[in-house]
Amino acid sequence: MPLRPANSPLSPQQAAALDCYLVSVGLGFNPALDRPMREAALAQLDALPDAALRCMGLSRQSLPAHVYRDLIPEETR
Repeated sequence: MPLRPANSPLSPQQAAALDCYLVSVGLGFNPALDRPMREAALAQLDALPDAALRCMGLSRQSLPAHVYRDLIPEETR
């Protein structure tokens, strides 16, 4: 498993899920510059209880796609 910077708000599992998502939809896409901001958003959402996520129409598995929804079109997800 690749190492994450010490200042990343993501757990190793969250970072791996985000990496897998970006690899699956983002070929040719380099999100390195805005990744810290997106990691913070993902960590904040992941801290919510499942019921709160359901009320927002989200699941834990959909969080990476949700935080990149403005850059990656839904048809590629």
